[in-house]
Parts: sequence; C-alpha cells; structure tokens
Amino acid sequence: MSNHNATLNFSHSPYKNQSSLSELDREIEMGQLRLRYIQLMRDAQKTLGEEDAIDLIKDSEKIWEKLSA
Repeated sequence: MSNHNATLNFSHSPYKNQSSLSELDREIEMGQLRLRYIQLMRDAQKTLGEEDAIDLIKDSEKIWEKLSA
C-alpha cells in the first residue's frame, strides 16, 4: 500500500467567495421552504379531503398574489 501525502485544495471551489456562499444558503432555505409547503399541502389534503384542499390551495394562491403585488 502506498502512502500519499495529499492535501485538500479548495481554491477552485465554486463556493469559495461570500456571494456564492449566500447563494448556496438561499438555495438551501428555498429547498426547506418547498419541503415545508409540500408537507402542509399533504396535511391539508389528509385533513380536508382532496377537493377542499384544492380549494384551500387556490384561495391561498390568490391571497399570496394580492400580498405580493
């Protein structure tokens, strides 16, 4: 077995500067929000039933559009 003296070099890492790190943090946060949204929609469907859950989702989208305008 050979013994290699290897060191880690992150100089070519795509996330080496601060702006890339904040972009990565934002991507992680968005992924967590997407997961939470899916969990909420599944819970709504289980609790309300499919048809009422669809109505709830449509209503929430309309409200979000008004808040975002």
